[in-house]
Amino acid sequence: MGALSDSAARRQLCEARPAVSAQQPCQPRVRRQPHRHRTLLQGLLLTLAAGACGSALAKDFGGAVALTSSLIDRGISIAPNKVTVQAAGYWLPAPGWSVSTSVALQSPAWSDPVAVTAQLGRAWMLDDRWQMQASLLYYGYPTDRATRTFDRQEASLAWSYRDLLTFSLSTFNFPRADRSPWNVAFDITANVPLRHDVSLSLGAGSSRFPAMAYGAARSGRYQYGQVGLKWNRAGWTLKAERILTSGNTPRMQGGPGDMPWLGTVARTF
Repeated sequence: MGALSDSAARRQLCEARPAVSAQQPCQPRVRRQPHRHRTLLQGLLLTLAAGACGSALAKDFGGAVALTSSLIDRGISIAPNKVTVQAAGYWLPAPGWSVSTSVALQSPAWSDPVAVTAQLGRAWMLDDRWQMQASLLYYGYPTDRATRTFDRQEASLAWSYRDLLTFSLSTFNFPRADRSPWNVAFDITANVPLRHDVSLSLGAGSSRFPAMAYGAARSGRYQYGQVGLKWNRAGWTLKAERILTSGNTPRMQGGPGDMPWLGTVARTF
């Protein structure tokens, strides 16, 4: 969903967790106050163990917050075109596994989310350059009865090359719609480093849409993409993108029109 779904879900890497071992060098024999030395040693080991556990726990949880100029999903504005606050969090319960969720809020109803997502992912390192991830996702739009029609369940496979290039294949449907055929989408994104923490952000995709969900005369396939610049340093991200869509791009019934530009300020932790 928007700016944070990729950062809190698809970008969770398969991390190897090294075992922690402690080796004690040979020490000269000390005959006096053995109990005191054992107590100090035990306290030191407990402190080190507590620090290691705290560090490991910090690596297992994370998240991000973002401020975006709109909420766009595969080239379609899925909420009113105004400033949106997004928050996301993830948990890494085991090597290769990730669980993430995100929420999007807009004024004036800050307590009522316009979109929520949940994702379960499993990643594999194919080699030192390539990674594959399988994901199950659910997108919810709880604003009212009309937007809930667009609630979406999705399964995807993605292949990433060194965080520079990602290709994904997805299938999805709308479980709340009267008729809910499965549709297929293809997406490719690229991140090209330039200089001074600035990179070129590129993306393109093609998705099929059902006629019933979008109130279109018939189902079809549309294309979308984006091009922009991204600055990233010390957990902060600034991004400005130009959104491109084909002429037959659908939109939510009664929803906003095209949003050609998208701005994002995000902070990860």
